[in-house]
Parts: sequence; structure tokens; C-alpha cells
Amino acid sequence: MKGWYNPRPGSTGEDLYGLGGLEDLDGDTDAWSMPAPEPGSPLPPFRPSLSLERTRFAVDLPDASTATVDIDHMAGRASLYRDDRHVQTADMPVRFSLGSDGIEVAASRYGMQRIHLISANGSQRRLDPAPGTPEHWRAQLSRRRPRIGRALAAGAVIVLAVNLILLAPQLLEMVTHLPLWADRFTPFVSPIDLPVWANTALTIAAALAGIERALTFRHHRLLDAEADGIES
Repeated sequence: MKGWYNPRPGSTGEDLYGLGGLEDLDGDTDAWSMPAPEPGSPLPPFRPSLSLERTRFAVDLPDASTATVDIDHMAGRASLYRDDRHVQTADMPVRFSLGSDGIEVAASRYGMQRIHLISANGSQRRLDPAPGTPEHWRAQLSRRRPRIGRALAAGAVIVLAVNLILLAPQLLEMVTHLPLWADRFTPFVSPIDLPVWANTALTIAAALAGIERALTFRHHRLLDAEADGIES
């Protein structure tokens, strides 16, 4: 993962450096799905109809204020609000400074990878999903219907495990037939040869499993390798 970036207070992200993708922002504000909020502007209502594009998290701070982070997945940026007033906007991954504390924000195409309040003493706390967000809906489902929640989580693991077993040999065969390998070594021949429709179905299933695991903040380097590959 790229290093955390600490934007200057009041920054709207237009003067950030060192994060991937920013080299395309010169004269290309269309790379952002919506204009960056003005400093001090009020936090807009969250619309569930945009839940595929946006999400939101909040946490109560020790000084009795509330920090809210609004995520724009389409733009790859996060906006920090304090007591419902805009403070900063920056491209992810980012660490927002809150005095001696900070909020680290990172996301993938499927959902959040990290949205944690880091205290000065090193303790960490994940922010709470706002009502109406996909993460809040998924958490509510697990609380109200724990069996269904566990079944969905187990199903995602099974789907990704099956994908690794069935698709890994095919990917290995494809790689070993590249000239760089084939000119020096004997290419690997996969014992599994699925039709296009089956590979497509497995890829779609892996994407859905990746979404399920992102909504519950689960990630395993090996198990989620397929979903990570689809994202890249």
C-alpha cells in the first residue's frame, strides 16, 4: 500500500503531491466525480441511492466533537468533516490530522480497507459506518440475522477458495506461455480448461465475494488475491 499522506489543513486535494494518479489532475478536474467541498461547508445528507459510489463513517472524539469521513469511491478521495463542517479533502490513502490523533483512510474498488482513528497512545478504533451506507446495512444484517451474516461470510470464503483452485492453474499456464518464460523453460499445461462462460461466472462471483468481505472489513493476502487481481 502506498504511504500515508498528510494534507495541509483546508486543503481540497488540488495541491497534493506524492499519491498515485495525481499526475492526471492537471487541468483534468473531471477525474473527480463531484467538485471538492468548500472549507466550512456543511455535511450534505447521505443518499443511499449513491451507495455504490459513496460511503460515510463517523467517530466521537475525546473533545466531544464528531469527526465524519465522507468517501467518494469514484474519485478515490476522502473528505473530513468536524461537527458536520468540511475541513479537508484528499486523495486516498490519507491520514487526516486531528491534533495528536489522526484518521487513516484507505479504500479499494470493492470498499474500505482501512478507516481507523489512531490515538496519540497508539490505540486504534475503526470508525462507525453511517446509517444508509452499505457497511451499516451489512453490520445490521449480522446483528439482526447472525446466521445469514455468517452464511454470507462463509460463502464468500468458499467462492474465493474455489476460484484459487480453478483459476490459478489456468493463470499459471498463461504466464508460462509468455515468451520470457517459454523461451527458457517448458510451459506449464493446466489440467483445468474451463469454458469462457464458466471463467466469466467465477470472475463475477469473486467480485461479489470481494464486496462482501470489504463490507465486513475482512482481507487475507492469499484468499483475496483473486479479488485484488480483478481490481488491478
